[in-house]
Amino acid sequence: MIAADNADRLCHRCRRNAREQVFGPPEVPDSFWGHPVLAGAFADQNMGALLAVYRHHPQHVNRVTQDRMAAWLGISQAQLSRYETGENPIDRMDKLRHFAEVLAIPRERLWFDRTGSPNVADTEPGSPPDVFSAPWDAPSIARSVEETTRSDLAISRRAALTGAAAVAVGPALVEPLQRWLHPLQPMSRWSSGSTISEDELSALQYVADGLRGWGGRGGEGLARKAVLGQLDELAERLQRAPAGPTTERAFFIGAELAKVAASMSWDAGLHDAAQRYYVLAVRMAKAGRNDPFAAMCLASMARQMFDLGRPEDGLELVQLGQYGTRRTATPTLRAVLLTREAWAYAQMGQVREFHRAIGNAQDCFATRDPAAEPSWLEAFDEAELEGVIGARLRDLAAHDPRQAPLAEQHIRRALALRDPTLVRNRAFDVIGLARTRMVAGEPEDACQLIQGVLPTAVRLRSGRVLRKLQDFARESADHRALPAVRETRDAIRTVRPA
Repeated sequence: MIAADNADRLCHRCRRNAREQVFGPPEVPDSFWGHPVLAGAFADQNMGALLAVYRHHPQHVNRVTQDRMAAWLGISQAQLSRYETGENPIDRMDKLRHFAEVLAIPRERLWFDRTGSPNVADTEPGSPPDVFSAPWDAPSIARSVEETTRSDLAISRRAALTGAAAVAVGPALVEPLQRWLHPLQPMSRWSSGSTISEDELSALQYVADGLRGWGGRGGEGLARKAVLGQLDELAERLQRAPAGPTTERAFFIGAELAKVAASMSWDAGLHDAAQRYYVLAVRMAKAGRNDPFAAMCLASMARQMFDLGRPEDGLELVQLGQYGTRRTATPTLRAVLLTREAWAYAQMGQVREFHRAIGNAQDCFATRDPAAEPSWLEAFDEAELEGVIGARLRDLAAHDPRQAPLAEQHIRRALALRDPTLVRNRAFDVIGLARTRMVAGEPEDACQLIQGVLPTAVRLRSGRVLRKLQDFARESADHRALPAVRETRDAIRTVRPA
């Protein structure tokens, strides 16, 4: 009964339950799980059907919408809809366990794992943790970082290259990351452990600042595992740290370290590991209340997709970053995201859309105030903008050769502006210029440029530089009858990554 003086349509108890359900499923009695509406889903061992009938269970005080349940489970509403209709069957053990844990399904009713703990039958030795399905709350994010870094630190690089898993693509990549747009889950379960001190924060920030742009100068003396060790130690501390501004700053610094780890992994050819650390960087930036940096990490993930020949996936990631920072992005960040958007159009041969995006990027960049931009965007200067535009015009020239002269203009301007100490960036510029000359029908000029950059490539021992050289070798195959081309292709074969 509702009291006579209560103007609300719900009583006090129901109103309290409604508030609680915003952040998690309500407590249900044992009889809830024995209700006949659930019997068919349990009999069919169908988690998707179980999610659907759970939402419509007659014992719920308040209606459970797909949006609400999707927020509980850490997935998108569209993904939940496909699970419920059976379009996407739920057959991954980690997802089955996660959904059962969130909804507090009694163990005796589980058909897939009555203990709830991994076993040899369904977990491959050395398999990395799933960073996509973990809940989006600060403690879970920190725990996911720790589990991932410790898994990577336990195996050698050779083993990682031998057993590398395929990267996530399509809906499996984009849909879990849509949770970034939602508010972070409440932090009430955070530990009351010791706060990370200001001195520790300063030391961590010093490390992150020193690592920023590591690849531009070749990364001499830097070890990927050293970065992972630093990230692992920070993640362990964050699981015990109390909620507050200091902890949020520590999460942001962790996001910077995770992004460096991702870039190092990518350079080493470990695309699956790179993707994991990019995802963790997005999550840590979210916990650190820094959505713009999360968008920058999504832009880096998009670049990885372009490198793998997945422009549609890359474009979706860019658009996710653009939407999430539509009110908070600085002019430089907007310019970065627009160049990534143009990158997708270049690979897809969409000339008009490419030039529109590039024009908007140049307009945004022209309005920036360098003093007002965050330090992590300092590397995106005029040289970088010119280099990106030139390289993307070169990609577009594969579809429309008329773009090649314009590509060369931008790349040469990038080289004129580029800091000489940014050795790897300059190597990318030169290789891009050579590839442009090859498209323009000047193979001997192109080979001369490559011969000039080869000593730098040997010294850098960068996986990404080598892959760009291999792209040149592949694109020059039609001219291999020329002595200069044969000699250059043979020289490329002698370059080895780290």
